Amino acid sequence: MNMRDLIRLRLAMLTALLMGGFHPFLSSSLQVVADEPSEAVLWAQRLNEAFVEVADRVAPSVVVIEVAHPVVSAADSLDLQNHPNLENLPEDLRRQMEEFFKQQQPEGGSEPSPSPEDTERPEDRFDGKGSGMILDNEGHILTNYHVIEAASRIRVRLQNGKIFQAHVRGYDSQSDVAIIQLIEAPAEILTPIALGDSDKARVGEFAIAIGAPFELEYSVTYGHISAKGRSAVTLSRNLDHDFIQTDADINPGNSGGPLVNIQGEVIGVNTMIRGLNTGIGFAIPINMAMEIGNQLVETGTFKRALLGIGIQSLSENYLLNQMLESVSQGVVVSSIQAGSAAADSLLQPGDIIIAVAGHPVATSQQLKNQVRSQTIGQPVILDVVRHQERLQVEISPKEWVRPEVATITANETRPVVHRPLGLKLRKADETGAKQFGVSIAEGLMIWEIEDGSLAERMAGNTLEPGIIITAVNYQPVRETFDFARIYREADLSRGMMIQYLDGQGNRGFVILS
Repeated sequence: MNMRDLIRLRLAMLTALLMGGFHPFLSSSLQVVADEPSEAVLWAQRLNEAFVEVADRVAPSVVVIEVAHPVVSAADSLDLQNHPNLENLPEDLRRQMEEFFKQQQPEGGSEPSPSPEDTERPEDRFDGKGSGMILDNEGHILTNYHVIEAASRIRVRLQNGKIFQAHVRGYDSQSDVAIIQLIEAPAEILTPIALGDSDKARVGEFAIAIGAPFELEYSVTYGHISAKGRSAVTLSRNLDHDFIQTDADINPGNSGGPLVNIQGEVIGVNTMIRGLNTGIGFAIPINMAMEIGNQLVETGTFKRALLGIGIQSLSENYLLNQMLESVSQGVVVSSIQAGSAAADSLLQPGDIIIAVAGHPVATSQQLKNQVRSQTIGQPVILDVVRHQERLQVEISPKEWVRPEVATITANETRPVVHRPLGLKLRKADETGAKQFGVSIAEGLMIWEIEDGSLAERMAGNTLEPGIIITAVNYQPVRETFDFARIYREADLSRGMMIQYLDGQGNRGFVILS
């Protein structure tokens, strides 16, 4: 081969490489053939396809829930210019506010404030978002109670983009389970979600979450089931929680959406997180959610059986555990409420409950799960250990009644939920004072602190129901709209000071940021 032929061959090879094709001058031995994928790669491809199939199968059953809350109109609030506490403000701040009011007056002088009859209420603002899942072709949607709490309007968007109004069918605040129902949604466009068995779900299995975190709708994240039977994850011990823990990313907006297994079956209702970017999220087991949800669908209410006892796992009571030789697991009866089902039975403080209706119980949550499934008013047998002796106690559970529901009449103002902070507030009055056994003082009484809220995370050991908020950022608060106004003006990144008065007359402050 002379130099000219060599140059021609090199040019042909270069052309073939640049064009990505075959050239007649090139030998077939120069063509590159991809190797067959290894078994490991094939398994990875199958797993990848499995996640895609799950997302495709589940997404049509997931909905985005938008909720509106009442907007306080000018007619509903006090005229701040004539507010009685204006004179109590610092001199410089008072002058600034007086100057502000002057600037707001129309030309030609001030005009009288419009009466409620002359003022049109502003339209409710859609300011909350969560997720949910379709249960049936009748339009019943399973979600969290905290997603739709205090909502004045609810609208639901399906994956196909269609939007429907919805109403609340029922809810159970103790478990944070709620059922809403679509209004006039054709059955043929609804895809019910496949239900799994959360009792059979195992730690270590894949867990896939679908929802609308941070308004990023139909986001899919995956992880594993990290643990089961989590209950002591909030400061509210009275709530009925038996969470599945997962490291699948769950964020604000995922609430109410499904946690599914690799078969695309829902095993949990995503509910709460332990801080952002921690890899710790919690879901209500679907078996528990449906036990409550089915009753809500049928009747609109969930009647919860109650024994009326304070309880503690035996493993948590070291001294009592050391005293007992005949039992190593069970639930300690730490107290008995007056007038309760337990008070009407032979149960005694210090008894160790080891079974309910023949079902063994080793933890407080297991006892709650068994009692919840009992029929109100129907006798149930408790297996009990008392002073090393085993015996059976018959007890007829009574219906649980939410305390504040029984003390607020139709003519009284209900607490207002301040959702950004998670505080349920109400103007301090005699009803609240009797409810929490405190003295009346001017301010806003805390009726409830939402689980996982900013207030609970930042001040859960200080703020509690019954405490009266007297001022925010040194500004007195007397009405709920005072609190809302100061919050809007505050810079949470720098902190917001809440001054309070507790039931013992102690004054203090906390800073939320």
